[in-house]
Amino acid sequence: MKVAEYLAKAQAQWARFNAWVQLDSQHLTPGQQLAVHYFSVAVILFFAQLLFGLIAATQFIFPGFLYGWLDFSVNRMVHINAMVVWMLYGFIGCIYWLLEDESGTDIVGLKLGRLAFWLLTGAVTLVVLVYLLVQIGPGKDSSLWLINEGREYIEAPRWADIGIVVVMLIFFYNVVATFSKGRWSGIAGVLTLDLVALAGLYVAGMFYMVNITHDQYWWWWVIHLWVEATWEVLVGVIMAWSLMKLLGV
Repeated sequence: MKVAEYLAKAQAQWARFNAWVQLDSQHLTPGQQLAVHYFSVAVILFFAQLLFGLIAATQFIFPGFLYGWLDFSVNRMVHINAMVVWMLYGFIGCIYWLLEDESGTDIVGLKLGRLAFWLLTGAVTLVVLVYLLVQIGPGKDSSLWLINEGREYIEAPRWADIGIVVVMLIFFYNVVATFSKGRWSGIAGVLTLDLVALAGLYVAGMFYMVNITHDQYWWWWVIHLWVEATWEVLVGVIMAWSLMKLLGV
């Protein structure tokens, strides 16, 4: 009897594993389907990071490479920002992947979450095109809003900054409303607090100071705290959920 029960459990676990491996709509929950969209864009941005990094490295060694077509500063900027954004896509996708399982209920506001994905992806695409096509020009108020803020690691124009905050607020709503509808856990509590810090630190990077030394010091700490503090907590949440699933606890 015990052997039969063990085999039945093993078969159920294997079927569940196969459902996760086969990333098509009939084997995935709605939240996991949305997560696959995020993962797909993350992979594209990852390869974009590699491509523009290789181009920038080549230009560093051979300054005449693509001279007059793509500036080294632009390639470096796309390379670094692609790294930041693909990791953000990966984190959001991971949370959507585990959200229904951890909360025990369907995602609240899923249509809004899908809209946020397309808004974010459209904004990222437009920003990259502007980086590549509008490489030089005078720095003025309109360029800050439409072209580039001129701050390393936070180069997105102001409209894109606002759009990212809106997307993160929608993501926050999806997560908190879903856990509120279903069940709360330690993972849910840590994740909710971390998402507050994630959005708050990004908003902090949108402020300017008159003294350029103060301003440079301020945004440097903003981006490092954003990446090295809130993102590490996100990784911890994802690892905790994954380990519990793997260990069956």
